[in-house]
Amino acid sequence: MQARQRPAGAMVEAMSGAAERGVAPPRAVVRDVYLRVHGAIACIAFLSLGWQVDVLYGDSGLLPVAPFLDAIRERTSLGQMPTILWWGAGETALRVVASAGVAASGALALGCAPRLCLVAIWIFYLSFVAVGRDFLDFQWDNLLLESTFFALFVAPSGWRLRGAPPPHRLGVFLMLWLVFRLHVESGAAKLLSGDPTWRDLTAMVAYYETAPLPTWLGWYAHQLPVWAHQLTALATLVAELAVPLLIWLGRGPRRLAFAVLASLQLGVVLTANYTFFNYLTLALCLFVLDDRDMPAWLRAGAAARSRPPAWRQAAGGLIGAAFVLLSFVPFSRFVAPLPALDAVRATIGPWRTINAYHLFASMTLVRREAVIEGSDDGATWHPYEFHYKPGDVHRPPAFVAPHQPRVDFRLWFLLLGRRWGAPYFDVLLDRILHEPQAVAPLFAQQPFARVGPRFVRVVVYRYRFTDWDEGWRTGAWWSREQVTTSRVRERR
Repeated sequence: MQARQRPAGAMVEAMSGAAERGVAPPRAVVRDVYLRVHGAIACIAFLSLGWQVDVLYGDSGLLPVAPFLDAIRERTSLGQMPTILWWGAGETALRVVASAGVAASGALALGCAPRLCLVAIWIFYLSFVAVGRDFLDFQWDNLLLESTFFALFVAPSGWRLRGAPPPHRLGVFLMLWLVFRLHVESGAAKLLSGDPTWRDLTAMVAYYETAPLPTWLGWYAHQLPVWAHQLTALATLVAELAVPLLIWLGRGPRRLAFAVLASLQLGVVLTANYTFFNYLTLALCLFVLDDRDMPAWLRAGAAARSRPPAWRQAAGGLIGAAFVLLSFVPFSRFVAPLPALDAVRATIGPWRTINAYHLFASMTLVRREAVIEGSDDGATWHPYEFHYKPGDVHRPPAFVAPHQPRVDFRLWFLLLGRRWGAPYFDVLLDRILHEPQAVAPLFAQQPFARVGPRFVRVVVYRYRFTDWDEGWRTGAWWSREQVTTSRVRERR
């Protein structure tokens, strides 16, 4: 037992001595834990996408990839659309790429060949994102790509993760810079957007009710008084704009920053479903800590710190400075248009690896939902019930993250703006009429499963969370009122 405890004790002593000398303690253990968690999250992302890939991008999917690439092949370069699907985008190819992503992610979670796995994850996920259009244009898809890329700077070479030397300071800095930007840009965007609800601290009054896919705990949070929502909005701004400054200070402030940022993410996880985003953000926040904050059993066997040669330190500084300067470009549009940077944005944009983050910059205050209904006679209508998006007012909002039902989530955006609609939604209605089996996985309740209905229509409702009294009296989580009905479509 003593022989096993000695390395951990020596490691703690070395780290404490380093801290006393003003040298940043190593993050070898933090790095190891993060990469394993990153692999697990990426594996979930690929599994989630793989379960839906046929209905989203297959031959009878809502946005088929193969004909899309064929249509733009002559006028689009690899740099404009970086995807390995140029060499095959049929349903088999889509499944193979998704499965390869699962395999690479799982290997990383097991600590095998970390750099090779990160490169594979980045290539495979970018290949989907590049052609994903409406269903893969979310900020968490960007964050997965960006965090995977910058994790290459902390990942060790070789075939095994455990026992590898601590990461270079450049890599640690880039991970911390990503954590810093993710929070500060999100906070700054809230104020720069001019949204009055953030300025008068009423943004959270409607937040839980209008989240794309809230949880049943979000219903309870919505019942809080206005002053509690205002305190939550203020706490959010402080957490995003002020607390990240602490990560550049000593151990005490950094531990406080981790506690606050982690609490923010846990609060979001409990009240709404934002796929793997909050889990990945929480994992990134591990770099705010150092190895002294890790459990002793994880520190056992950690490699000793080694000082890189001067030329590597100098090169690392230049690379870090270049990435810092480049990271200002995507977010600069929130501050000023700066047309001179358009060429840079156009170059880095398709790679989705240096991004701007602007979470909830503008709040949606009214929730409208499109309910699809089918009929055989044009008189009696039956609803198509999705698995997760609001429909039946008595069905409680579910916990579904870190899985993301891409269509359910995307439908939240369908009715935003004055003119609503989207190409994928038109295809969905057509599939319901003519190929109901192709879209059957999307629905928990499909009234015309074998043969499509003769007619289909879309009814728009205004949805609200019920209050305490109505909820307990009726058992309903939502109340709704009809806003409008779209033109009826008929099967030809």
